[in-house]
Order: sequence, then C-alpha cells, then structure tokens
Amino acid sequence: MSPSLTLFFIVEPPSYLYMGCHLAASIRKFLPPDVRILGYCPQHRWADMAPEPLEVLRRLRCEVRPIRVEGMFDPSYPHGNKILATLEPKDTDFAAFLDSDMLFLKPCSIEELTSPGQIGMVPATSMRWAPQDVWKRIYATFGMPVPDQRITMTRDKRHAVAPYFNAGLVVVDETWRNPSGKRFGEVWMDCAQKLDGTGIENRRPYLDQMTLPVATLAAGMTWNILPEKYNYSINGIMRGKPLPQDADVTLLHYRGRVILTEAGMRDLPDKILADQLGTSRVRWIFDVPPPAGIPPVARDSLPPALPDAAHKVSDASRTVAPVSGSDPSKARMAAVTMVKGDHEFLSRWIGYYGPLIGRENLYVLRHGPDPEIDRIAKGANIVHLPDTGDKSGFDRRRWATLSQFTSGLTLYYNWVLCTDVDEIVAPDPATGQRLPDYLDSLFATGQAPRVISPFAIEIVHTPASEPEPILPDRPILSVRRNFRLNSNYAKPCITRGRITFSIGGHGSTTRDVTLDPRLFLFHLRYMDDSLSRARLAARKAWVEQKSGPLAEGARGGSTWHQGTESFDALSRLAPVEERAEFPDFVQKMSEGRTQADTGNWFFRSMRSAELYRLPPRFGALF
Repeated sequence: MSPSLTLFFIVEPPSYLYMGCHLAASIRKFLPPDVRILGYCPQHRWADMAPEPLEVLRRLRCEVRPIRVEGMFDPSYPHGNKILATLEPKDTDFAAFLDSDMLFLKPCSIEELTSPGQIGMVPATSMRWAPQDVWKRIYATFGMPVPDQRITMTRDKRHAVAPYFNAGLVVVDETWRNPSGKRFGEVWMDCAQKLDGTGIENRRPYLDQMTLPVATLAAGMTWNILPEKYNYSINGIMRGKPLPQDADVTLLHYRGRVILTEAGMRDLPDKILADQLGTSRVRWIFDVPPPAGIPPVARDSLPPALPDAAHKVSDASRTVAPVSGSDPSKARMAAVTMVKGDHEFLSRWIGYYGPLIGRENLYVLRHGPDPEIDRIAKGANIVHLPDTGDKSGFDRRRWATLSQFTSGLTLYYNWVLCTDVDEIVAPDPATGQRLPDYLDSLFATGQAPRVISPFAIEIVHTPASEPEPILPDRPILSVRRNFRLNSNYAKPCITRGRITFSIGGHGSTTRDVTLDPRLFLFHLRYMDDSLSRARLAARKAWVEQKSGPLAEGARGGSTWHQGTESFDALSRLAPVEERAEFPDFVQKMSEGRTQADTGNWFFRSMRSAELYRLPPRFGALF
C-alpha cells in the first residue's frame, strides 16, 4: 500500500495564487488522485484573493488555508513562508513543499518522492552567494561539524561541495520525530530563527537554503538526494534555450512566464489547465460547469471567511477593502535607460535587470550608433536616437524624451522604471524580495503608490580600504560597500502612470511621490577609482565643449563641469559606521519637499559629510 502524501505550496496573491492554479492542475494530471493538495495564503492577504483562482483551486480539490506570517521573522522574510507552511501540521505520512512556479510534466508515483526518515531534495544548481568556508560558520552556530559528505550541484559541476539543496522541493517524513518529539518543520523553524540572529552574511534571502541541510541533521534525519528531474530549473544558464529534447523532466521549475516563453513553452500552463477543467484561462472558470462531484458555488462567496478561531485576524484588519492588485491587461514591469558609451555601466545595468524582468522588457535608448552597445544589450529593445552633433538643449531634450517614452510604457506595464545607466534600484535584501516581487507586494497595502522614489546612496571607492578590483563575474557590492547619502538621487524613477521628469530626473511635476526607505537607488558613478576618473574627465571635456568652461573660481553649472573634484575628496575618507537605515535623514528629506519655480517637486537636497558602509547582507545584490 502506498504511503499517503500531501503536496503544499504558497498561494499569496497575485502571482503565486495564479501559479498555484497551474501547479495544482499539473498535480491532478500526473499524480495519483488520492494525493492531497494544500495552498497556504498569508492571513493578512486572505481578503485579497480573487474569486476566479480560488474557484480553480476548489475544482482541483486543493484546500486553501491561511498561515500567520507577520511577526514570525523580524524583519519580515517572505522566503520563510515555505518554512512556516512546512511548520503547519499535516495528516498524511509524507508532505512535500513545492515552489509555486513549478509544473509536473510526467506521471509521478508517491514512492518516487518519499523515503522513511529522510528529507527528499534535489541539489542546488549553483552556490554563488558565499565561498564554501561559510558552512563552517553556519554549522558552528549549532555546535555541529560540517558533514564529510560532498555532493555535485546540478549545473555548476566544477567542484564537489558540502551538501546544499534547492528548497523548491522539500519532501518530509511527517511521521518522524526527533528525541524532543519535534517534527522536521519545527526543527527547521528553530534553526532558521537561530541563524537569522547571527551576523552571517547573505542570510537574506538564502536563510531557508542555509538551514535546510542543518535542520535535516538536527532533526536526526538524513537527506534523500533526488535526481535533477524532480526539480529541473530552466533559469540561469538554461535561460532563453529550448528544453533539450533528451531532457528527463518530471517536475519543471520555470520561475516565471517570461522564462517559459523564452523556452518555447509559453502556453504550457494554459494547456494543462484546459485539460483538467475545460478552460485555458483562470479568469474564465465561472463560464464552464464544475467537474462531476464538485458542487457549484457563487462567485461572491469567495474568498470565504477565515476558517476558524485559530486563524482569526483583528476586527480592524477585516475592515480593510480588498486590494484590486495589478492590472491583468498589462505586463509586469519595464526598465528604461538612455546611453552613449558607458559600456561598463550598461553591462551591469543589463546584467541586473535582464534576469529580473527579462531582456524583452528592457528599453535602451542609444544616442548615436554604437556596435558595442548593440552587443551588450542584445535581446533588449534598442531604440536608436540620432547624434547630430548639436549639443544645444541636450539635457532638456534627453529628459523630455525619457518622460514621454516612460509615460507611454505605462499603458502596457504595471510598473516602469527609468534611471540613468549608472543607477541600480533594489530592495534591502532583508525584505527577502527581488525588485519586481517587492513592487507587486505594494498592492497589498491597498494604496500602491503611483510614483516611487527609492532612498539614494552613492557608492564611493576608497582605494585605501577597498583595494580589490571590480571584476566582471563578481557582484559590485562584494568589493564596494562604502557610500555617502545623497538625497538628489532619490529620483521619482518608478511609476505606474504618466510622468514628466525634471532635467536629470531628480524631480518631477508629480507632487505626491512615495519615498521608500526599503528601496535603494545605488548611484555608481564613483564605484571605481580609475573608471570614475576617466569618465568624469571625459564628461567635463564634453560639457565644456558644449557650453564652455566655468569662470575661474565659479561653482555650479552641470555636475559634469566638476570633473574629479568631489570624487577626490570622498575617496580619501573612511566609513564611520556600518548601517543601512537612516530614518532621521529620510524624515528631513520628506519634510523639506518643495516645488521649484519650474513646477517640479524635489525632496530636500542633503548629502552626508561622512561615508558609511553597507552591511554584509548587501554583498551579493548585484
């Protein structure tokens, strides 16, 4: 007799809820019918769930339950939702957590996945967030030695490594108890909270994967190393390539529709859904009758009230109006920049935003022909703008173009980001979210901002304290973490609607702009001594050719007039403190927001006299 099995995943709206529908459909298509399916929604998002995906899950016999996530990690840690879902009791012999962005492609028996006393996992594809010696510090936190066993990761096969697994599939023996009587989910949660309180870098967002092998051994269990076919990723080096014809794939980890499209499988989730429920679109579910044995329900009865007293929320939170969410008629996010030369910065800009939102959603306005730009930005949308040599009104024309181009894209995208090429926007790694996920999560507030300004910092290379060079295959912030505060770069660069930027993009005609201190704009013009000096000198020569040099002793004009003067002074400083939160600075910026004679609104202009240093958690960001 086969053991009983529950498959569970996160159905937080909007994206995970819809992904969960397609995952559940693939489970019903390829796994035994007695497999139970559970979807967990953070209870503070319960009222935000749309009726159509909930009806799809109901018809697929997937039970949806709330879980408490607020206050379980401090600060919040969305990646930890899988741990919290694993912590919830199950009433089957085995339970397996699945990332929501997965699909079964072949029949799969329960016996293939389960093994008594073991945690079933597939090795990770690679590990680039820290060197291997980090495991000594991780295991030492729990008074444990690093295991002698070494494994090979599924894509980076250069070296055998300490056991490290992809947390997209975690199969748990629910009958197992450690000597203290704890289930694996309880041990995993204990380990995650303990490690989260240490100073080990890159805990966010890798805390779940860091603690997965540790918790397995701490629970008195061993790992059942599953073949790659049970967690086959098409991200990373596989991205943009069709699925190999000889690939043995039972469970596909596709990451997002964009990546599926790149692999030639754009319609796969819709076909699986149609095969199970008679419609290829979640939003059409009420137009088709339910399967035999599934009683009909009214659309307005979903979502139901929270199931029981254990999951009740406060009366105050019940009064919050449901969130409309993103506009389903639009794509998720676009990013725009304009560039002439600056190949090093463009490489980093493309390298960061491309994997996040797909190169097809990047727009590079190229000022004049440049084969190197075409090479670097291959796959992105390269818009040719002629360089006639006329430099009059260049900045005004440039930002008028970016304003109108960005505004037009908001008709097709829920979020549009527009920055200079030497600027990168990212959320604090402590949020556990990447940029598009973080922006989408703002819809949960019920008041997603129309325009957002990130909190701005300038990375400053101080050769005396950061002598290592910037290398193409290493994150910039792994060797450059010193910075100064500069409110002028808290640009209104993320918008959901039409916008008119000031010259330089530092302000706009929009009065109500949300300054978000958990979002950072990293200004990189000073990130490297030699690169910065050469670039600053070239810009000074260019602007003086256009408008002439400043009079002797004069100040002001374009920042391009200033050459290396500011950088010379900053690069000799040493950071005074390691920190990333500056609430007083943020408050003064906001309180000093004013409208200039031009009609543009700006935050108070402020710069720190000293340098600070980013905490280690930022090191792998980009």
